[in-house]
Amino acid sequence: MKEILYNYDNLNIEDINKEVKRAKAVIINEKEEILLGYGHKDYQIIGGHVEEGETVEECLIREVQEEAGIELSIEGRKPFICIKYMCKDYPKNGDFTLYTADYYAIYTNQKPDLSRISLTENEKEGMFAFRYIHKDKIVEELQNSLLTCTKPNVVRDTLDVIKEFIEISR
Repeated sequence: MKEILYNYDNLNIEDINKEVKRAKAVIINEKEEILLGYGHKDYQIIGGHVEEGETVEECLIREVQEEAGIELSIEGRKPFICIKYMCKDYPKNGDFTLYTADYYAIYTNQKPDLSRISLTENEKEGMFAFRYIHKDKIVEELQNSLLTCTKPNVVRDTLDVIKEFIEISR
């Protein structure tokens, strides 16, 4: 599995006093389209925070269910890329955080079901929707979205992950 580490604050591992873990799913259908969330002009990969007492794999199943209404099993699933950040003052002042996100490739023709999820007020305001983008067009779409997005770091991570997925799926 490929690992990318960002350390813009030049922290040492000994400085870390907090860890945040996330699990995310690159969901691909039989048409080779990749499912992304889109809201507030930002693309994002479906997933979220690992809760206390939960494995990364359990988090992946729960988050995909909560965020997209898609039910998964975890058998045979392995992450293909891990992105880590060493961050000063994240999420709050005085935290020196190791933020880790494991990304899994999930092949399914299940479609997202908005009736099975609860959007936050922020997501509603941002007109959150799901978008399928063919893997041959997705890199260009994400690069273009960097010109207007509100969270460039999220879109850059999405772009890095999608590029790696395309590379390993050749």
